[in-house]
Amino acid sequence: MKDCPFGPLPAEWKGADHLMAAPEEKSRNLKHVRVYDRLYRLIQEGVYPPGSQLPSEPDLAAQMGVSRMTLRRALSLLIDDGLVKNVRGKGNFIHSQENLSSSGKHGLESLCHPVYACCAERPDTVEMEFRLEPPSEPIQESLGQRCAAVVIADRWYKLRSCPVAYSLSILPIEVISRLELNLNRSEELEQFLESGIYGQASGSSLHLSISSAGNFSAQKYTLSKQNAFLLIQENLYGKEGVILAVNKHFIPLEFFQARIYT
Repeated sequence: MKDCPFGPLPAEWKGADHLMAAPEEKSRNLKHVRVYDRLYRLIQEGVYPPGSQLPSEPDLAAQMGVSRMTLRRALSLLIDDGLVKNVRGKGNFIHSQENLSSSGKHGLESLCHPVYACCAERPDTVEMEFRLEPPSEPIQESLGQRCAAVVIADRWYKLRSCPVAYSLSILPIEVISRLELNLNRSEELEQFLESGIYGQASGSSLHLSISSAGNFSAQKYTLSKQNAFLLIQENLYGKEGVILAVNKHFIPLEFFQARIYT
């Protein structure tokens, strides 16, 4: 296992080579993620300031050296994050929006897993994969903190073997270590993400939007033939106000329902 560029990992991670190999390489080879990172940096550095218009998609794709499909996937993620706005017939524009991590800590009427609260097709099984890797700049921004490494977990929710929802979770390694979660037992991490974290959290913030990024974000499965999703971006906070995890939950619009009891 390669040494982490942020310093040596805790001893309990030394035997976890199998957690980092192929999935990490697969993640780094996702072209749209690399384009997303490049555009994110350009926006943060003011190359594309708020209110400005991005180059046309053919020109921007050529500048990035990727296909228009890859560019559109990257733009979809930037739109989900509130950094880019698409105006039909005009193009893509940069606009300011409050950071989700500081936009308040109020979720549903009680802390609970959004997939189980908002998916009409209640899943009966969960398939999970996870990896350990150094955090990119956008990940550190979303977490609101510097961390040596992050655990990134993909979860596919299924009903009678058919996928009905997908979640992406990002946790600082410090949270995993503090709670003494054993990553050599994947069921322990799964149980924590599915239920335990909601007992640990003292609050949450939720941001709901419509997204077209669900199918390619889920990678392994096609979730919706309509390619339309409710995206619930969820930050879970510890008692000290520090983020425990950042989650993105994709629910096909055809399966979405919401009930709030007051």
